[in-house]
Amino acid sequence: MSGAFCISQLLQTSSTKILLKTSKFSQGLYVKAGATRYPNLCFYRNVQTVTYAIVDGSYVPSTTQTHQPDKTKENESTKLESVGAFQKLPMVMPSVDILYSALRKAKRVPPTKGIANIAKRERNKGAKQLDALMKELAVPLREYTENFPKKKYLHPYERSLIELTLGDGNYEEVLRNVDALRKKVVGVGKEHASLCAKCLTKRDALERLNEGMEKLEEVFKCDGKAVDDLLNIAKTLRAMPVVDLETPTLCLVGAPNVGKSSLVRELSTGKPEICNYPFTTRGILMGHIALNFQHFQVTDTPGLLKRHDEDRNNLEKLTLAVLSHLPTAILYVHDLTGECGTSPSDQFVIYKEIKQRFSNHLWLDVVSKCDILQEAPVIFITEDSDTDNVELARYRKMGPEGAILVSVMDGKGLDELKVQVHEMLVTQMDRIQNSKIDEDNPEPVT
Repeated sequence: MSGAFCISQLLQTSSTKILLKTSKFSQGLYVKAGATRYPNLCFYRNVQTVTYAIVDGSYVPSTTQTHQPDKTKENESTKLESVGAFQKLPMVMPSVDILYSALRKAKRVPPTKGIANIAKRERNKGAKQLDALMKELAVPLREYTENFPKKKYLHPYERSLIELTLGDGNYEEVLRNVDALRKKVVGVGKEHASLCAKCLTKRDALERLNEGMEKLEEVFKCDGKAVDDLLNIAKTLRAMPVVDLETPTLCLVGAPNVGKSSLVRELSTGKPEICNYPFTTRGILMGHIALNFQHFQVTDTPGLLKRHDEDRNNLEKLTLAVLSHLPTAILYVHDLTGECGTSPSDQFVIYKEIKQRFSNHLWLDVVSKCDILQEAPVIFITEDSDTDNVELARYRKMGPEGAILVSVMDGKGLDELKVQVHEMLVTQMDRIQNSKIDEDNPEPVT
């Protein structure tokens, strides 16, 4: 009872008296003899503070905001590090299947029970069927736009795959078209359902129902191509190779038709197409290597030509994307026989450029087709045979210093190559583990 009495007494007392009674300044001036003092009690929602800044000799109120950590940025940073988003894409149904499934379900919707009036029952049924058709069409479209990942949240490697495989901006454009179709379906469905609900006769309700059904079907058929485009995108992205960032990866690089695919067949479980013409490899192909009970990844990449980056095609840009965004060890393949179509001089220029750009990668050089390699260096008509470049002259004969000479036809050098590749991939594994330890235990900033 004492607690309830204190609260009732406090509520009956004005705020001015409470302030004066509890302040030190009021002691001895306004407190009457024999007055009973009660514990302080304060109710408030929030405290608003105002600070003032002096501007031109006057006080001007200025608001200050407390800095709070941006959780969305932290979530974005975590999303950027993940890989494998393409394997989590939702299953997209063809637009025809979505439409006819929605029509079939909507026509089975009954009116609300208990409506005796025929006209009211018919317009209730029509409004409910139009609303059901709208939802059956719009809900899958909303799920697609929500569950397909935003490109800015993807890993840089997967972002590059989308741009180079689908074309820059096509992925976002298709998702925008799907969302625009959803909005149009919702707008048309709500409009015709509302008109049907306002009908006065059974005949009018049936006409409005049929009109709304036909309009929704027409809209979906007209713009349903966006759903089919999204279906094709999902198929293309799911077919992309799955890369594990924590597994060491061997990346074969070189000019077109130098024998990269043949070496992938010898080193891994990958079975790329092998033909005697440039750009046989039309994408990133993945295989796996099992050496001494350890498993590694190997990628076959499209060939690189001697030209500037702005002049490269999308196949060449895929190769550069793999080297730029994935922790790979490089197996660079050279062909000095003159059969690949790229002169040794041009291969030398490409090799020097790539090695300088990706100097932080582990590196191993291989000269392929050594069974038909001639003692005299092959010189194309377009090349200068009297060049004073000693390094280029040596390259034409034996390739770069320390390169392994191999031949898939007679098996020469393959055993040595497998040993060297295994040692390099073990070193790559140590690098990955050390970098993971550094990320888990960052050094404090002083």
